[in-house]
Amino acid sequence: MRTQIEQFVDQRDEARRDAAAHLGAARRTAARNTHLTEQLQDARAEDLGDSITDAIGYERRIVRMTRAVARLSAALTSETRRADRLQQRLDSALGLDSPAIADGALWQQHRTDKPKPEPGGKP
Repeated sequence: MRTQIEQFVDQRDEARRDAAAHLGAARRTAARNTHLTEQLQDARAEDLGDSITDAIGYERRIVRMTRAVARLSAALTSETRRADRLQQRLDSALGLDSPAIADGALWQQHRTDKPKPEPGGKP
């Protein structure tokens, strides 16, 4: 019986050691999980803060670019009008806006010295 009691005591001691080891591992795992949870929450908060900051920055850039595009579009329109007016003035100064020019636009179609096309399609 003494031998059985010693075996039971040894088994009990071994079970206590195993239980203590498991309990220590569980505590370390719980502490590590708590630490990782805190890191995850911090990372999410930083990401959210960065995302909001980036979004505000992008919004400002978009507003600036929209204003620049509107300004450039207005400048293009005014320069196109200016170029058209200058072209009209040049045409007028050179006499290119006279009705005689418009009437003579097709004169080459009715030239008498124009070579006649040959039946093979060559002039």
